[in-house]
Amino acid sequence: MDSQIPKAVIARRRRARIIRAAIYSCAAVVLFTVLLTRLQGGLRLSPSDVSVVETGPLEMTVSASGKVVPLYEEIITSPVSSKVMEVYRKTGDMVAKGEPVLKLDLVAVNTDYERLRDELEMKRSQMARQQVSSQTQLSELKMQISVDSMRLQRAIVLLRNEHYLDSIGASTEDRLRQAELDMKVQALQYDQLKLQYSNLMKNIAVDMQVAELDYNIAKKKLDLAARTMEDARIISPMDATLTWVNDQIGSSVTPGAQLAVVSDLEHFKVEAEIADSYAGKVSPGARAVIEIGREKIEGTVGNIVPSVDNGLIRFIVYPDKDDSPVLRSGLEADVYVVDSVKEDVMTIANRLYYKGPGSYGLWVINGRKAMKRTVTLGDSSYERVEVIDGLDNGDRVIVRDMAKYDRKRTLRIK
Repeated sequence: MDSQIPKAVIARRRRARIIRAAIYSCAAVVLFTVLLTRLQGGLRLSPSDVSVVETGPLEMTVSASGKVVPLYEEIITSPVSSKVMEVYRKTGDMVAKGEPVLKLDLVAVNTDYERLRDELEMKRSQMARQQVSSQTQLSELKMQISVDSMRLQRAIVLLRNEHYLDSIGASTEDRLRQAELDMKVQALQYDQLKLQYSNLMKNIAVDMQVAELDYNIAKKKLDLAARTMEDARIISPMDATLTWVNDQIGSSVTPGAQLAVVSDLEHFKVEAEIADSYAGKVSPGARAVIEIGREKIEGTVGNIVPSVDNGLIRFIVYPDKDDSPVLRSGLEADVYVVDSVKEDVMTIANRLYYKGPGSYGLWVINGRKAMKRTVTLGDSSYERVEVIDGLDNGDRVIVRDMAKYDRKRTLRIK
């Protein structure tokens, strides 16, 4: 007959089973953790995440932001107040030099041109009539001078005869005095006519000068009206792409209003801007690098705007290959302007970790491990950063973002 097991034995056996289950569970958790760690194999790195410390020249650069724009772009404006009558091309069309883009209403301009042409013709006729009249006056006065010259000569002869008659007693004192008076009157009249002739010539010269000036002013107005009419023919100034056009037929335009924009979309430049604190580091002719995505294009700094706008200095960079397929109008670009060169310095790759000269905690790879090390960095180029202290030539350094490992000192490398 089975005997009943004491309750104390049952309780002891139950405790033993619980303890064994707990031990097995802990062992399974530890084993799982170890296996998971083994499977993970540590930090996984790509070749671009690691940079080798190298020694060589360092081209120090300053960075600027830029935008790709057409190398040649021209805005066509209205020279007159008018309205759009016809549009021959639409945005995006290729246009040749001299090809019409749109047509303006030029009735008022043509009327003004005809009026100015009539005024010029009237002034030409007035000037010709004035010249004929002046020549007539001069001829008449010159004829009078010739007549008075002969009268003066006759008076001189008569006076000489009277002196002769008086010397032989055949004349009287009254006749001699009368002959002298007639000669003096004729001389005064002759001098007066010569002075009148001289003054008339001066007046005619001044009047003709005024008339010519008035004529020239009228001619300049007509020439200006002709140029305005020519400019009012809205044509493309070059072989380009029509990037914008006012296609609102019937819309009114004022002088200076924008009508169209033509751009050369095969050649480009970069409009860049940089903080004015770097003004001394950017100069015309300096070498620069244009970075768009992962593509880099060499270039040269061109014009620099002399004024400062909101703490920024603007300048132009001309790419060496301004027709590169990488360049597209409107693209944002990073611009690096070479400031100076340092020879024989240790450098590592420039990545997002670099914020400027100072001390950094960088991870140095040693075998299958990475050790965190304090490193002092200096100046930089767009590709490399100067290593001042903390690294040796040939060291392999992790240059990707390692912020989440800041509290660690050692990492396993997979």
